[in-house]
Amino acid sequence: MGEIVHFIGNAGLAAGANLEKFIIHAKANTPFTNICWEDNSWNITSFKIGKNQGKTKKIVHFKSLRDPSGSKSTVEIPFSMPFLEFAKSAFSEIMRRFQLQEFRRYLYAMQAMEQALIDAGKSACVTEVDANILDDAAKLLQNRFTDAWSVGRCLERLTTQIIAPAKLTPVPLDWVSPIAYKQPIRSDRVAPKNNDKVVSRLPSVQTILDLAEIHHTSKHIPDRVVTAFVTLAMFAPSRGSEILSLPVNCIRHVQGEDGLMMGIAWDPAKGGMPLTKFAASEHFERLASETVDFLLDLGASARKAAHWYAENPGQLYLPAGMEHLRGQPITLYEASKILGKATPIASSHATRFGLVRVDGKTNDPSRIGGSGRHWSSLFDFTSLEKVVLAKLPEIFPILDGSTGLKWHEALFVLPENVLSPTAETHHNVPTVLSTNQINNQLGANPGGVTIFSRHGKTQRDGSPTAITTHGFRHLLNTLAQSKHLSESLIAFWSGRKNVKQNEWYDHLPQEAFIEAYLKLGDNVGGIASGEALSEKVQGLIASHGLTEQEAMGVELGAISVTRFGLCKHDYALTPCPLDKDCSNCSEHVFVKGDKRHRKEAEFQYNIHAKAVATATVALASGEPGASRWLKQNQPRMERWALVLEKMNDPSIPDGTMITLPPPENTQSKTGLAHAVRMIATNVDQPQETDLADETEDALMSLGFF
Repeated sequence: MGEIVHFIGNAGLAAGANLEKFIIHAKANTPFTNICWEDNSWNITSFKIGKNQGKTKKIVHFKSLRDPSGSKSTVEIPFSMPFLEFAKSAFSEIMRRFQLQEFRRYLYAMQAMEQALIDAGKSACVTEVDANILDDAAKLLQNRFTDAWSVGRCLERLTTQIIAPAKLTPVPLDWVSPIAYKQPIRSDRVAPKNNDKVVSRLPSVQTILDLAEIHHTSKHIPDRVVTAFVTLAMFAPSRGSEILSLPVNCIRHVQGEDGLMMGIAWDPAKGGMPLTKFAASEHFERLASETVDFLLDLGASARKAAHWYAENPGQLYLPAGMEHLRGQPITLYEASKILGKATPIASSHATRFGLVRVDGKTNDPSRIGGSGRHWSSLFDFTSLEKVVLAKLPEIFPILDGSTGLKWHEALFVLPENVLSPTAETHHNVPTVLSTNQINNQLGANPGGVTIFSRHGKTQRDGSPTAITTHGFRHLLNTLAQSKHLSESLIAFWSGRKNVKQNEWYDHLPQEAFIEAYLKLGDNVGGIASGEALSEKVQGLIASHGLTEQEAMGVELGAISVTRFGLCKHDYALTPCPLDKDCSNCSEHVFVKGDKRHRKEAEFQYNIHAKAVATATVALASGEPGASRWLKQNQPRMERWALVLEKMNDPSIPDGTMITLPPPENTQSKTGLAHAVRMIATNVDQPQETDLADETEDALMSLGFF
C-alpha cells in the first residue's frame, strides 16, 4: 500500500460534498483494526500501547455534552447526526496522524463545538461552524474546566488541521483560541517567600515517617508491596508509571572513582532518554537492592506463568506435577493448586471461579487433599481455563508500549490479589499493578482500607492520611531545587527496625530536619521547643502577632552547626560576641536526645570540672590569680551541668530543642575584660592592683578573652 495522504478538500465543491468525501476517506484509512464504525463506543486499547498500560482499556465514547452518564463507560445521548459522523471521522484522522496517547481533550472540544451549534439554533453539522460558534465553544470549555487552555488548543487544532484543510465550511476558517495560557502551579518548585500555596501541596514528612515505620515493621504482603513501591519512589524523583514498568534486571553497577556504584535503569514516561539513576548513599543501595529482591521473589511464580502464556496463547498454565490434568476433569483441590491458592476452593465458592461441574466423582486421596472428605466432585477443565485466560488483557504480553517490555520481564508483575488485604493470593495467576491501585492504598480512597488506616496512622489533626504516587517526586524535586538534596529523606526513609516518633533524632541530623522544616513548613510537622527557646517564641508571638510556626522560623532562620550544638546567631549581621563560649549564650541550642550534643556537653563539663577542682586547690594554697580563674570556670561548669541535667530529664521528650536562660553576668570578651579592669582599678583595694594587672595580662596573652 502506498503512503496515506491527508484529505484536502476540493475548492470547487460545496462544504457538504467535501464532508461526504472526508468521511469516506476517514473510514477507508482508519488506524483502528477492531472497531465497528457504527458503534458509539470504540475500544482502541491495542492502538499505540502506552507507558505501563497493563490492563488499562482505552474506550472512546462519542457522547454529547448533554449526556447524563458523566464518567460512566456508557453512551446515553450520542452526538447528533450528522455531527456524529464528522466526530468519528475527525477523531480517526487525528489519531492516525498524531498517534496520540491522551485523546480525551479532542472529544471534549467536539462536545463543546456540537453544543455551541445547538445553542445557536443551528443544525448539528460541522458545515455550520464559523468563528462565532468556535468562540461560543471556547466559552463552554472555560466554564467546564478550571484550566481550559489545553482543551482550547485542541479545538484550535481541530479547526486549523482538520476542518479548514478539508474545506468543510462554506467560508474558510482562520481561528485562534482566545483561552489564554496560564503557568500551571507545580508542587515540585520551591515556593516564593511568604507563599504557602506550593508548599501546602507537598506531602507531609510525617507521612514519609509513617510509611518508613510500616516498611520496617509490617510483614503483611499488601503493606510490603506498597512500601516497596514507595522505596523506589524515594530512590530518585520518578513517575508512578516509570516505577511500575521497571524490568526485572533494572539494577545496574558502574565502576566509579570510589568503587562500584549501584543504580537503577529507568525509561522516562514523557519521551526522555533512558538513564540510570544512582543511589545517593551505600545505605540506600542496600535498601533498594533488598526491595528489588523482595519483588523478584514475590512475583517469580506469576512471571513464570506469564512467560507460559506468552509462548502458549490460549492454554492454561499448569504448575510442575500437574501437566497431566490438561483437558481432564479436575477437583476443587486441583483447581486451587493450578491457581497457586494456598487453601482449597470451597464447594460453595466454585461458581466464583467459573468452575462448571461435570458428571462423575473421585475418591483418590491425592486429588482431594487433606480435607477429610472421602470423595470429591469433578469440574470442567476448560471452564477454569476460560476464566483465567480472560484475566489477560488483549494487548498481552506487552506491558509497556514505549519499550516493548513484556509481562514476564517486568518487576511489578505479581500474583493476583497481592494488594488485597482480605482475598487469598493466587500465585500462578499473573497481574499488573496500576497507579490508581497504589494511590488507593496510599489513601486516595478515604472510604476504604488504606495502608495508613490498617496501622492507625492519621494526620496530626486526626484526619485520614493520604499521599499520591506523584507526591514523592514533587517532594524530592522541591528539596533538590532548594539545594537540600535528599539526604535527610534518605535518613527518614532508611530508619531503624522500629521507627518511633521520639527516635527520629537518633538517625536524622537535627540540622537537616530544621532545614526541611524551614523549606516545607507544616509538611514536616512541629519542632518541640523547651525552656528559654519556648519563652522567646511565645514572646515573638505576643509582640509581633506571628503564628507559632512563623515565630519558630524567625528563631531558626539563621541556624548553623557548631561542635557544641546549634547556633541561632545571624553572622551576616554581627560577628559572634561569645566565641567558643556557647554555654553562656542565649542563642545556643542543644537537642534533647542528640548523641552528639550530649557527648560534647559531657566533654565540656569534665574539662571545666577539672579546671574548677584545680583552681580550688590552688586557691586553698594561696596561689595568686586562682580566685579569678575559679570565678571564670565555676559558672561555665554550672552551665554545662545544667545542659546535662536537661539532657537527662525524662520529662523532656527526645527531639526537644532547648536554649538555656541568659546568664546573670555577661561573659563576652569585652565584658570580661571590662570586669577585670574594674577590679584592677578599684580604689578600695589598692593592694591588689598589681596582682589584677598581672592576671589580666596573663589571661590576655593566653587568648582567653
